[in-house]
Amino acid sequence: MSSYQLNFLSLERFATVLNSKVLRKSYPIGHHLTYKFGSALQAIGFSVLLSSCAMGPEYERPVLEIPEQYHDDLAQESQTNLGLSKWKEFYLDPELQVLISHALSQNLDLETVRSRLIAARSKVTVTDAALYPSLGLEAGAERSIDSAITSTDPDHGNEFTLDGVVSWELDIWGANRRRSEAEYANFISAQDSLNLAVISLISDVASRYYEWLDIEQRYQIALNTVEIRLKERDLSRLRKKNGVISGLQVRQAEVEYQSAKVTLPDLDFERKAKSNQLKILLGEFNYPLEVKTGTELLEDIQLFPTTFAVGVPSQMLSQRPDVKAAEQALIAANANVGVAKTAFFPQFTISGSYGTETDDLSSIFDSQGVTWSLLGGITAPIFNAGSISAQYEIAKQEYKQANLAYRSIVLRAYFEVNDAMNSFRRSELAIEAQQDLVAASKEYTRLAMLRYRNGVSSSLDLMDAQRSLFNAELTLSQVRRDRLLSMITLYRSLGGGVLTEQELKDVHSVNLEKQSVDGSQSTD
Repeated sequence: MSSYQLNFLSLERFATVLNSKVLRKSYPIGHHLTYKFGSALQAIGFSVLLSSCAMGPEYERPVLEIPEQYHDDLAQESQTNLGLSKWKEFYLDPELQVLISHALSQNLDLETVRSRLIAARSKVTVTDAALYPSLGLEAGAERSIDSAITSTDPDHGNEFTLDGVVSWELDIWGANRRRSEAEYANFISAQDSLNLAVISLISDVASRYYEWLDIEQRYQIALNTVEIRLKERDLSRLRKKNGVISGLQVRQAEVEYQSAKVTLPDLDFERKAKSNQLKILLGEFNYPLEVKTGTELLEDIQLFPTTFAVGVPSQMLSQRPDVKAAEQALIAANANVGVAKTAFFPQFTISGSYGTETDDLSSIFDSQGVTWSLLGGITAPIFNAGSISAQYEIAKQEYKQANLAYRSIVLRAYFEVNDAMNSFRRSELAIEAQQDLVAASKEYTRLAMLRYRNGVSSSLDLMDAQRSLFNAELTLSQVRRDRLLSMITLYRSLGGGVLTEQELKDVHSVNLEKQSVDGSQSTD
């Protein structure tokens, strides 16, 4: 037991005096109460003066030794970067913009996060309310009769009371202010969580969309190849029947046809599965998705900005919502240390009431019987078997954990950007090499076809050339997909896609309007 806790016994005696009947009396109107109320106001003013301080450490952002540059050759400027651009300035495909807008207004998971944000805002209001006195109104009515055992002429009695009551816990040590600080940090963290959910949703819609287009394109390539090889198989059978080629070559044509055909079931399953994943993000059971051909995907529109900068690593601290949310969790944990520390000190409360008392309800507002009370109380810890110290240690360790989590998220964010930049560079090199391979395979197939038709080479050479072209075209589609995904990942890793507050309100209002329409339709 610490020395200051031993002196709390005298404080309890003081509280007993305040709670005594000296301050709980009824006086007629006009009784002089200036001295007692003046003393009370002085005590309240002194308490408010003391409440200017708050226990616990003030928050300071941890010092992180973040590298000045990312490890890559992309432009790195401190003034602007890709993550600061709006999502419509980055995703230039009009069809994808329609899908993203639809998902932002209909996605169910995003609406859940919005609901958490609204609840977090209300929690701030609830916590802040403890900083102010609470006012209330109490009314009572009592009707009684004396016992016939003690009174030969029992008399009925009425008593009606109307009191205004006030109570206030003085925040001398700053516990309520620290709680308010922690809850506000949780609210800001909820905002950042919503921004993170928005970024994730936008990038997921874009990723699933281009993955779906890639599978649709590969499925179409496989269908075309199967059709071509079916014709070649039938032609081989005809040539075999006319004695031009042997049965071995017919079998070779049959193998090539079946090899292309066997790829269709898996691709068909993948394209349907990816379509379903996209519809889940869109929040729709049946959403009409339009397939783009490979030519449309390449030549119809510009999908992304042609030039961009990635910024510098220090900008992550103010751009990435996950980093910002982690810092807000650290701020809340720091405030909770202060809350835990205040538990070592006494709590001061003031409560009072002022009203009237009468035996006739009709004269409740004109009654000459005025009642008032003023109570003061002190609650101080004396012995708690180490519970308060343990809670304080828990708060300090939770702050340490939040600090480590913040540092870990910053570290991961830095290398996520690095990996995204490396993936983008690799995809650019890969797509150039694969395009050259497809061009070479097409020329090889053309020459093999000419030689085969002129009888210079066998069908085996032609089939080998066609197989190479088929594989090269499938791989090119995947490489193009990887390049698109690398751009999406890079934009997401830089914190790109955060909506402004007005955009969030617009999206939310659209969703509320739809819910209202759906509700009225179901009622009808």
